[in-house]
Amino acid sequence: MKTGTKLLPQLEQGQLWKTDTGYIQIWHIGKRLIDYKMMKQPGRKAVRTQATSIDTLKTYLKDNAAILTNASPA
Repeated sequence: MKTGTKLLPQLEQGQLWKTDTGYIQIWHIGKRLIDYKMMKQPGRKAVRTQATSIDTLKTYLKDNAAILTNASPA
C-alpha cells in the first residue's frame, strides 16, 4: 500500500478546483464524460466549456495538486 497518497473527493456539479495555472469549474457530469470550464480567476469569463473523460480529469487534478475551493453549489 502506498503511503502519502491523497484521495480526491467525489466530483460533483458546481465544484470549483484551484490549480497552479487557474481554476476548473465542474459544469456537468455524465456516465463517462465530464464538462468543465477553465478560468484564470473565479467568476471571470471562461474560454469555453470543454469535455473529457472523468478519469482523465481526476488524473489531471491529482497530478496538479488541485485544491477544492467549494464542495458544492449553494
